[in-house]
Amino acid sequence: MNLNIKEEPLDLGFPNPEIKGTPTLFIGKITLGQQELEKLESKIPRELYLFGAVVKTGEVHFKYGELKRLELMLIEKNLETKESIHAHLAQNNSIMYKSASDKTDNYECVDMLKKKDILYLHRAPKWKASEASIPKYNEKLFYFSTQFYIPENKTNKAHLGWDETLYVFLYATENDQLLVEIFVQDTSGQTAEDHYKLEEMMAEFDACYGHPDKVHQLLKKGDKYFHEYVLEHKRTSRQTLESLLTFAKTKKMATEITKRLK
Repeated sequence: MNLNIKEEPLDLGFPNPEIKGTPTLFIGKITLGQQELEKLESKIPRELYLFGAVVKTGEVHFKYGELKRLELMLIEKNLETKESIHAHLAQNNSIMYKSASDKTDNYECVDMLKKKDILYLHRAPKWKASEASIPKYNEKLFYFSTQFYIPENKTNKAHLGWDETLYVFLYATENDQLLVEIFVQDTSGQTAEDHYKLEEMMAEFDACYGHPDKVHQLLKKGDKYFHEYVLEHKRTSRQTLESLLTFAKTKKMATEITKRLK
């Protein structure tokens, strides 16, 4: 069984890797199928398995003693050749977690971007935009793939950390090498249940945005974070905006919806 951030029974079919001799926790899996490959302009279907651990740095602080830091291990599996690549991701003089072989060290602060400029495979990230950054390659932004919230539980407190969200960004180079960089942000303002509920509702909206009755019920149950997601969604229709206006949680939200309906 694979130790993981949700403390659930899980069998990946292979053991968790180690980082510098330290056991890791499984964080999450990403599958790159045809839809994702078209956006990335890649031809290689892949599965990505992300693991993490807090490991010793080898440095000793005069006050705090032996220092440790979060590091990540990514297993990239080629679904055609079945070959796997292991990549050790850490903050190597960068705000991003990335491989030491990844020589790019460029990023864009999100509050300097327009929302329409943010690239994503399925949905836009939910984060504190004023404190977030997106990596770049040859002056082009990476695609946001997905986010993984690390909840507070016994296993995570012992091996990884908690109340943080990992934002995974991808870029396929001209040689179809997949670059993976991860931005980590403290997201302790919401409970684990809030994060899981939001992720589920976003996925449900993506699957049923063409069904007004289902969308109306989702909006009725949703909180302000979900409403913000729907408001900025590329496929939000006029009918959805009218429903959203009914359930707007703030005057600011209602004003923005009204402007878009004019």
